[in-house]
Amino acid sequence: MPLHYNLQYIMKHNVKFAPEKRNDKAGQPIVKNVPIFAFITFGGKKMYFFTGYRIDVDNFDYETQEATKNSTGSEGTRKVQYNEINKRMKAIRANLELFFQKTNEATKEEVKTLLDEVCNKSKKEIAPDNVSFFGMFQKYIDNYVSPVKRNHVKTVFNHWKRYEAKRKFTLSFEFITVEVLRNFERYLENEGTKPKGDKMIKSPKGRNTRNSILRITRAFWNYSKKELKREGIEIHYPFGDGYQVPPETYGKPIYITIEERNLLFNAILKTERLQRVRDIFVFQCLIGTRVDDLCKLTKSNIQNNILSYIPRKTKEGKPVTVTVPLHPMAVEILSRYNRPDGSLLPFISDQRYNVYIKELFEEVGLTRTVTRINPTTGKEEQVRLCDIASSHMARRAFVGNLYGKVDNGIISSMSGHVPGSKAFTRYYDVSSELQQDAINKL
Repeated sequence: MPLHYNLQYIMKHNVKFAPEKRNDKAGQPIVKNVPIFAFITFGGKKMYFFTGYRIDVDNFDYETQEATKNSTGSEGTRKVQYNEINKRMKAIRANLELFFQKTNEATKEEVKTLLDEVCNKSKKEIAPDNVSFFGMFQKYIDNYVSPVKRNHVKTVFNHWKRYEAKRKFTLSFEFITVEVLRNFERYLENEGTKPKGDKMIKSPKGRNTRNSILRITRAFWNYSKKELKREGIEIHYPFGDGYQVPPETYGKPIYITIEERNLLFNAILKTERLQRVRDIFVFQCLIGTRVDDLCKLTKSNIQNNILSYIPRKTKEGKPVTVTVPLHPMAVEILSRYNRPDGSLLPFISDQRYNVYIKELFEEVGLTRTVTRINPTTGKEEQVRLCDIASSHMARRAFVGNLYGKVDNGIISSMSGHVPGSKAFTRYYDVSSELQQDAINKL
């Protein structure tokens, strides 16, 4: 005898299955190992339910709403066949049909509880690798972090690995509490290490470096909390009222003046090596580029004495083309070199470049005493300009010597800073002349 249901209890509903549509950090669609969701509408409500399976987008038929024949997907770390995936989706559809035939009112929680039972989520054991701290960290690096930042985040991953080995325990989301975060911060400050050749050497981290490492850890934790929640797994959150990542602290920006830059340009130097370093540094002062972008510039980047390039930091997001008209001094420097490979200048490694800049400054007498915040201790100290000179000082000189003379938008259009960039403010200091000029306008 066929079943008969009172029509007043039949609730209209609809369910569709599809891989989740998401983009990576670079704004590109994620098409590999994508979670399959059921999109359910009923009684004016909408909800998403994770089926428990993941699949490559190419292996899903959107018309039939099924995994394609002979394809495979995954459940956690377990590989599953297409027929198993399709069987679960049919079960979800069938159970929803029965459920809504018997009611004219339902909550999202009731539907979720029903489907959790259908998918055995309440009984399912999650493979350890799927929820491990380092397993999720690697997934974060591979699937979410942009290529530009990947090495930086991988370094943070390695700091946690070395911390685990040093403390001789196994890290997990559950294990890492507020106290562990504080202990990790002290470890970075006092016992931090880094690889050098085949050995690990001690390398205590400065305050801003520690804060950067912890901010990246927090971003990873936010990612993990969101991703694991899709799998029906809740993890605690140690960042918040109990532990706040301290803000970065920067002292007064230190850079050379226009007069000091001209002194470098006109200096008679003893060696050809320092002459080359001087030319590279002064050229960098005149275009304001980061050193990694500087080394990649070629003759093709210059047309009609205007330099044009896309900074590496913007390539993975929204690429920004930076243009800088060349100063006559920059044109003269370029005229001294005709590189067969098309490069603008005889660039050297970053490490040697920074060492030679210090030597260059001392030789020409740029040894004035400056006050800075020690990057390791965070305390104020007095040092010689030549002892802290680096390639980044050239970029600061470009911004700092223009600040207050032209609109900030014009400066940032040539330095590659995005509008409203917090980093931009670290490149200049408000001079007493500008302050007095402001007071005079009151």
